[in-house]
Order: sequence, then structure tokens, then C-alpha cells
Amino acid sequence: MLIVDDETIVRKGLIATVDWQKYGMEVIADAPNGLRGWEEFLKHQPEIVITDIVMPEENGLVLSKKIKENFPKTKILLLSCHKDFEFAQEGLKIGASGYLLKTSFEDEDLNQFLSSFQDDILKESLLSPKPAFDHIHENVQHCPKVISTVMEYVISNLSEPISVNGIAEFVGMSRSHLSTLFKKKTGFSIHSFIEKKRIELSDHLLKTSSLTIQEIAEKVGIEDSKYFSKWYKKCTGFPPSKYRTKQKYTLHRTK
Repeated sequence: MLIVDDETIVRKGLIATVDWQKYGMEVIADAPNGLRGWEEFLKHQPEIVITDIVMPEENGLVLSKKIKENFPKTKILLLSCHKDFEFAQEGLKIGASGYLLKTSFEDEDLNQFLSSFQDDILKESLLSPKPAFDHIHENVQHCPKVISTVMEYVISNLSEPISVNGIAEFVGMSRSHLSTLFKKKTGFSIHSFIEKKRIELSDHLLKTSSLTIQEIAEKVGIEDSKYFSKWYKKCTGFPPSKYRTKQKYTLHRTK
């Protein structure tokens, strides 16, 4: 959970008063505006974001749009004042799950959203949908050569630390130009592509190999197995050990 609001009392109040554990949730960061919120989002990649709409520097609608464009499964709940009702409706069009009026919402209103988010995330993790990047590879011939070069570089270097700056230097382009081109041609950010490829490889190794969690972590460019487990759970909803157990159970049931 990430909370973004320019009012400190709102952020700290939500963190302190809501029983997050009841919904299997944890507030991993908070931020005072959309710019800081986006930085924290990329750093932690939370499954849920609660954000105010009207904030300085960058508002909640701009933040929500960036999140939904790059991480469409993220659940977003908007906080609105009466005067920004039209903004709240615009947020719903962007893909936010709903909004609460900051001046009058009851605890039960928030609890209903959190309960719904909890159910949705659990269902999504159990369904284990087909990776969303398959269509990119199917249509890669229609992309500029630099796009396929970036993809090949990422896939070939998953065991190493990868940064967008390093990729841009490798292909001889500025970071901003490359990021814009990649997003335009594929519909995903480079960072999102890297994360998804790491998850795909992690899933494959957990399912088909006898490698330890530490060894798998190193295969996807993460040296610390504890950090890997936390990152994997954040991305999938399951710790890696539980995913491996679930796959073995499924395989046994289908035999």
C-alpha cells in the first residue's frame, strides 16, 4: 500500500488508524505529492495506491494515469473533496477503482474498498494469468530494431543488475528518448518489462528446477534471498516457497 496526500495529518492518520493487517496489507511508503508518489511507486511497486486528487507539483490524476499505463493491475483509490467531484469522475475513467470524500467518508466505506481489493488480489494471484508481454514478442518485427535490441539485452542479462541508464548507454540513445520510444512501441515501460521478465524467469525456475531460493535470486539479478522473497511476494502475492509448493501440488493433482 502506498498513500499519497499533501496533508501530513491525512497520511499519518490513515497509517495509524486503519487495521491494515486485517486485510493482509502493509503501508510500505507515503508521499506528499504525485512526483514523490511516482518515485515511491517505482521503488516499491505496491499493489494498491490511495491518493489525493488535488496536490502541489503533480496531482493525483496524473499519478494515477502513469500508474495505470505502466502497471494496469494496480488498485487505485482516490481521495476527493466536494469541489473536485468532476476530477474524481475523470479518475474513474482513467481506471481508479473508486473515490472517497475526504470530508465525510466513514470507516466502513474504506473497509469495503480494502476488502474488495483483498479479494481481487487473491483471485488474480490464484489464476496466474498468462504473461502480458507475449504479444510484444509476437509483433516484435513491427518494432524498430532498437526495441528488439533492448528486449534481447534484458533477457540476456537478467542475472546482472540492469538499469534503464545502462540500457540507454548500450544502445547509444538518451534515457528519455529510449524510454519514450519503448513505451510508444510496446505499451510498457522498460522498467516494467525488466520486472516482468524477472518474474517469468523466477516462476520458471521455481516450477522446474531444484535450485535454492538464493540461487534463483542470483539468476534474476538479486543477491539477497530475503530481499528476493519480499520482492517476489510483492509482485505475485505469494512468497516464492509457497509458489513452489503450490506448483508441486498442482502437478501432483494432474498426474
